[in-house]
Amino acid sequence: MSRSSFCYLCGKPIKFDNEYINERTGKKIPLDAETNEPHNCPVRILQQEQQQLQQQPSQQQESQERRYHQCNKGCGREIYFDANSKTQSGKWIPIDKDTGQPHQCQ
Repeated sequence: MSRSSFCYLCGKPIKFDNEYINERTGKKIPLDAETNEPHNCPVRILQQEQQQLQQQPSQQQESQERRYHQCNKGCGREIYFDANSKTQSGKWIPIDKDTGQPHQCQ
C-alpha cells in the first residue's frame, strides 16, 4: 500500500511504502514516485552542506580554546575534556588530542 505526496522542500513527487521503514526511527522513508528509490532531496543536501560550513568555524574556535592535559595514568599523552563526552553518570571522558576519540591509556 502506498500514498503519493510531494517533498515539502523541493516539490518533487514522493510516496511512502510500508516496505521501506527506517530501522532506527521507525518512520517511513520517502521514495521518489518515479523510481521507487529513497528520495535524495537536493534542497536538503544543500541545507546540510551549508550547515556544515557554518559549524566549521565554531569547531575551529573550540579547538583553539581547548586546554590540553597530560594523561596522569602513565602514558603521558595529551588529552582534553569535552562537554559532549560524558558518561551516563556525568563523568568526563578524556579525549585523545591526536585522534579525537576516547583516550585509551597505553
